[in-house]
Amino acid sequence: MKIDKLNQQTAAATGVKKWMISMFTLTQVALVSTLFLFMTRGDSHRETLVPPVIHQTFWIDEDAVSKEYLIEMGVFLAQIYFDVSPANVDFNHKTLKRYIDPRFYGRLENEAGAFSTRIKADNASTFLAISTVTPDEQHNRIAISGLLNTYLGDSKTSSIPKTYIFEFGFKGGKVLLTGMKETNNANKPFEDAPANKAN
Repeated sequence: MKIDKLNQQTAAATGVKKWMISMFTLTQVALVSTLFLFMTRGDSHRETLVPPVIHQTFWIDEDAVSKEYLIEMGVFLAQIYFDVSPANVDFNHKTLKRYIDPRFYGRLENEAGAFSTRIKADNASTFLAISTVTPDEQHNRIAISGLLNTYLGDSKTSSIPKTYIFEFGFKGGKVLLTGMKETNNANKPFEDAPANKAN
């Protein structure tokens, strides 16, 4: 009797052991297969930079974006560029670099760097009070008009009407800044500003 019972216990233990070895083997095969599929798949990560706060829906196609997207990005970049003080201008300048097309990086970096240096040297702060936003969906650009207020310390030193055009292009699945310029024609801002052809 005891021998039969011992044989049953041994058979049960051996069966459990075999079952555990089989399950472990299957788990390892599944893990290696998943890793192989992950390493050999052809797709790649694509990142599209957008404003951190989105107020309305928009669409992005292969070589065009909606006017809502242009408005969001234009206002966002105008605030990064012009709403500055000596305390935050370096951070804003660094943030702006993430949105610049590499083909235009040198020129825009020089312009933003000069503006940043002037803000710190004069211990000044600026704020763009935006009054109108005009998108040009066909050419992926936007005109922003408003009062550029400048302060030295606590005193406002100037409040000048300004109109700036922000131009965008496409690079590696991203919509990036390709140009920024000032225009004197606030009513028809794009008449004096030929469209940037880079896409």
